[in-house]
Amino acid sequence: MVALQAAECVGIDKFTGDHLAPSLRDVENLFATTRKILISGSDNSAEDIQDELRQLLSEDRWPMFYQQDIIKSDNLPHDLDLGYCKLVLGNIYNGEYGNSPMGKDAVMSAIRNITECIKKNGLFCLVEKDVMSFQPFLERANLTFLRVCHVRRGEIGAQGRLTSSTGIGNYIVYYYKRT
Repeated sequence: MVALQAAECVGIDKFTGDHLAPSLRDVENLFATTRKILISGSDNSAEDIQDELRQLLSEDRWPMFYQQDIIKSDNLPHDLDLGYCKLVLGNIYNGEYGNSPMGKDAVMSAIRNITECIKKNGLFCLVEKDVMSFQPFLERANLTFLRVCHVRRGEIGAQGRLTSSTGIGNYIVYYYKRT
């Protein structure tokens, strides 16, 4: 199985630690607990996936997390093969979670900073709610259009993925390549 052969995984968030988002310590503790469970083999995962996870963990190939602001920060990782953002730009545009700055300029700053993290010919995947198009913003960045998909999917709740019609969300998935 080669699905998990990533050499490095980096998670970046503000990690505010308030009612809106977990703290960096909370996320690190969750992943440390998950790592212990996977290494011990005490969960019910499929055996082949569990074996591959054990191998990756023994090589210290586990997500690293950074507390950064992608709008303002110039201290982000570089040379990433893939930049993946889910429900980020809409929140920045609307000023959710007390984001400041907000609006078009903040979205363009975030896209520029994310793009700078991705190496040449690397991929950028963006998932946003289908309430506005971010394609015009992405077209202005140093990115080459690959594909846009519209997806209807159950939201994730406390009991897992929701399947009722009230729990279905509409999303746009944008795929671009850094040139």
